[in-house]
Amino acid sequence: MTNDALGIVEARNNLGVLVARAAHRHEATRIRRSAGERAVLISEEEYEELLRLRREREIAGVAAAIAAHDRGETDMAAYDSAADLYADLDLPAPGGRS
Repeated sequence: MTNDALGIVEARNNLGVLVARAAHRHEATRIRRSAGERAVLISEEEYEELLRLRREREIAGVAAAIAAHDRGETDMAAYDSAADLYADLDLPAPGGRS
């Protein structure tokens, strides 16, 4: 993947080629719509791997918090929502961005 991002129009005009590169060569493409709106086109296989790694990181964070509690290093906390729990553990909320 290069550091240069394609503009949205150029990406749209070459979408078939970009998808083929992602799917067959595992070549990621950065796409920009504006200065603040960027995305990366990757293969489904790579996307699934990113999800797996995110789940593993979340599980490890929760396990570490439980272990710290069991060792008496942290107090038991009550949360009003799952989002509050994830924020306290410095993890992205489910369905949120990391």
